[in-house]
Amino acid sequence: MNCPAEVADAILQILRWGLLAARIAGWDGDAGRAAVEADHLHNLPGLLSDFAPVRLRYYLEAEVPCYRSYGVPTSFGFQAQWDRLAAWLANHPEG
Repeated sequence: MNCPAEVADAILQILRWGLLAARIAGWDGDAGRAAVEADHLHNLPGLLSDFAPVRLRYYLEAEVPCYRSYGVPTSFGFQAQWDRLAAWLANHPEG
C-alpha cells in the first residue's frame, strides 16, 4: 500500500528532526543519545516504502513509548507529528 501523503509528511518531519537530534548528540560526544535517536528512527523508512496501518500502529504504540522511556527531551516537535499520525489512524481504522 502506498503511504498516504499526510502520514508520509509527518514521518518525514520526524526523520528530519530525529536525524538532526542524532547529529547534535554525536557532535556533542553523546554516543548514547545518538544511538537512542537512531533507534527511534531506523524503522521509519520501511514504513514509508511499505506502508501498512498495523506498522504505523506498532510505531506509535511500541516504538514511541520505548523512545520516550529513555527520558530524552523531545523538543523537536515529535509530539505534534505523533498526534497527526494518531489522528490519521483514528480516522482510518481499517487502513
